[in-house]
Amino acid sequence: MGTELEPVSPFGPFDTLAEWAHKLYLDGYGERAIAASREALAFCEAAGDERTARYLQFICGVALHQLGRAAEASEEAGHLLRRLGAGADPVWRAKALALLAESRVDLGMTALAMDHLAEGKLIVSAQPIRTYDHLSATMSVALALNALALFEPADELMVQMLALTFPPARVRLNVAQEAAVLRVAWGSMLEVAGRAQEAWPHYTEALARAARMRQLAAEADYPEMLARAEAVEAFVLQRTGETDLAQARLRPAMEAFRLREELAETQIARIALAMVASDAGDRAAATDLLAAVQRVSSATQLDVWGLTALAVRARNAVLHDGRSEAADALELLAQVSLTRLWEDRESRFEALQDRMRQREMAEQHERLGRASLVDPMTGLGNRRRLQQVLERPDQRFSAVLLDVDRFRAVNDEHGHEAGDAVLRRIADLVQRNVGDDDIVVRYGADEFVVLVPGGRGAEQTAERLLEVVRKEPWLEISLGLRVTVSAGVAGPASAAEALAAADRAVLDAKRSGRDRLVTG
Repeated sequence: MGTELEPVSPFGPFDTLAEWAHKLYLDGYGERAIAASREALAFCEAAGDERTARYLQFICGVALHQLGRAAEASEEAGHLLRRLGAGADPVWRAKALALLAESRVDLGMTALAMDHLAEGKLIVSAQPIRTYDHLSATMSVALALNALALFEPADELMVQMLALTFPPARVRLNVAQEAAVLRVAWGSMLEVAGRAQEAWPHYTEALARAARMRQLAAEADYPEMLARAEAVEAFVLQRTGETDLAQARLRPAMEAFRLREELAETQIARIALAMVASDAGDRAAATDLLAAVQRVSSATQLDVWGLTALAVRARNAVLHDGRSEAADALELLAQVSLTRLWEDRESRFEALQDRMRQREMAEQHERLGRASLVDPMTGLGNRRRLQQVLERPDQRFSAVLLDVDRFRAVNDEHGHEAGDAVLRRIADLVQRNVGDDDIVVRYGADEFVVLVPGGRGAEQTAERLLEVVRKEPWLEISLGLRVTVSAGVAGPASAAEALAAADRAVLDAKRSGRDRLVTG
């Protein structure tokens, strides 16, 4: 089922710059995408457009990785995580983690990469995809999983994205393209491993996704992506024995897009062309094409295509020379290399599953811990949370204690439902009018405490809270309802001492007529 985009745009005022850099990347012009991203990033930072800046930083990172520059891509991912900061939207963190994971695998840091991917996968899977940023993060995690030949979890995410209807045609086209390439790689790995029967369903699905690519490419008026879809189809048709149909797809495709090293379809097309050339007797052309695939594979860790090219070289040797020591050696090398890759894939898959289970358990434990410290009605800290702070005598606080005036009368005259609504509304007002580091708890039935670390600005906070409570439109809750609070402020001192003094001060405020502040 599709859904609608969020009404608030996630893009910055200079998003056109990011769109241009992203198009260069998607079209396979990695170096140009990096140059465009870095130039635009400097401009956006100077202009204060942080939203566009983070898109540009990410595009620069993925383009660096696409070009095999893993150390620079890892550094760019680190810059992006620092740019996002601790309070960032989780889906943006997932995007940065996916980039970091891919880069660190290329740098031989597989254990760290699995940690990053486990966290990223849990983030993007936590809820349905409803925004462009969430979609982009899901794609980033899926591509990182696919790069590690972790096809099952990658395809699980691809299926979710393929079901979406809200993105524009070009975005849906990008999803279909990556989804088709994933299934081709999966099928090819199984076939080279000698498991052809298991490969055919993946090839069939790849053809369906390539057909969707062609439909969306026509809708988006994107001739080159149409050609890339035809290259995928040609590869599958060639591998499944439909040689004539494969050639019919391949020749026009090769005329419509330049074989750029950064594109997976380039390697796919080269392997299909090599098989066509070999079947036509042009062994030299086939050898050159397969050597080009293996050079790129070595540079960018695209092991699936490198091993497929190696297996096709063995096939061609048998086709032209019959069984020989050279052909047997190539076949053995392909099988041994594939077996090693498959074992690595299996160990990575198990590592990912283990880390995801560990993270889920840790998050569940953390949620339970947080729940035990939260007042269920207001969402503020409860007495247990307050007790944690009271047990830190070495830290100094000022305490602001608020007591709702005549709260029993509110319940008696307007009902307990209205009384509960008043408490929730005051809790929200307090949360929105205190500092980020202040600790807010529900102290009693109708009492609230704000503990201000260090004590600076506590009296001003109390005065602000008195004023916002006075001005709140309480008639929205119940006709004739009016709510005020009395406040006491004390400290700085230990939390226990400050709270005791604030308690005495709020009693004085009530005795003095309520709706006022007394400082202890």
